[in-house]
Amino acid sequence: MIGITITGRAYAAIAAIVPAASVAEQDVAPDGEYRLWLPRDVVIRLKALREPGESFSDAILRLHESGALRGDKGSSRAPVAI
Repeated sequence: MIGITITGRAYAAIAAIVPAASVAEQDVAPDGEYRLWLPRDVVIRLKALREPGESFSDAILRLHESGALRGDKGSSRAPVAI
């Protein structure tokens, strides 16, 4: 498991689809971010999906807003599993 820190908004976007083996800890940062522990392969996949200059939160929100994450509805694009 690898820990990443994401914003509350990014966590809310993926809360329903995070892998079952994941663990989230709220309020580990003063600004209310989440520490999310994910399987190594998920973090590697998420790193590959980030665009230059994007944080994990930015990438998650971009993918969610485009409907590209598995579990998002209304997208004609192939879903991305994180």
